[in-house]
Parts: sequence; structure tokens; C-alpha cells
Amino acid sequence: MQLLKRHWLIWLFLGLCLSTLVALFVVYDRRSPFSEFMRGLGTVQVDRWTAAELDAVCIRLEPALGTPAIWADAALPVATKAVPGASVRQVVLTSFRDTCNGGDPRLAWAVVMQWAATADNTASPALPTHPPRAIVIVDATSGDVIASQADQP
Repeated sequence: MQLLKRHWLIWLFLGLCLSTLVALFVVYDRRSPFSEFMRGLGTVQVDRWTAAELDAVCIRLEPALGTPAIWADAALPVATKAVPGASVRQVVLTSFRDTCNGGDPRLAWAVVMQWAATADNTASPALPTHPPRAIVIVDATSGDVIASQADQP
């Protein structure tokens, strides 16, 4: 006990160092729940895609700012042409930002699609499987495909 009383500043310093290391892990490690929460803050949620999954493929969807020149009904044929055989689940107007290449956000339609479940997907009822999915980002001013990501059916 006497040793602890005499060296309390050293123990305090070691405790602060350990607390700092833990705080750095919580904030900066991509596996940390806090880090996942912070990456998802300010993003638009779309069906079947998390902010972390979209961030892994350089897609960040933020709330839309502005009025589109191309409406959703014109963006759907472009998306179905980019991902043939899939059905549309959701269409959302967003501001698209490419997190890998940078640049200004662009007004875009995020079209979430999926393929029908096959016998291969439902072979094992014990394992919850989801049908393959896709997301197509269509520019809301020109009608061109900006980006797309798909799980192969």
C-alpha cells in the first residue's frame, strides 16, 4: 500500500495512457461500433445496404440537395439496363459522393434492385440467405449511370 501511495502519479500516467489507447481504438478502428456509427452519420439509408457496405465500394449517399432534371421513372430503365434480370426494390433521390476519388456531390437516383431467390439460395433453411442484390446510381441531371455495385446472381 505504501508503494502505491508514493507512486500514484506514475499509476495515474499509466492509466491515462491506457485510456488514450482505448479511446483511439474506439474512434479510429473500422471494426469499432462507434466508428461504424460515425461513418453512417449523415447518410441516406437504403434497403438491404448498410453505410459501411456502400463505403467499402466508394459510395456515400447523403440527403438530396436540389431538384432533379431526370425523374425516377426515367432513371428506372437506365438502372434495369445496367443490371439485367433484377427487379426494383427502392428508388431514392440522394446526393452521391465518390469517397475514393473525391469531387463534389452529385444529385442522383439510387436504385436498389434484387434478383429472385433461386433453389440454390433456399437449399439450407438453417442458414438465413438473402437474394443477390444490386445498387445502381443514376445521375439525376443527365440520366447516365454513375456507379453500380451488384452481388452476382
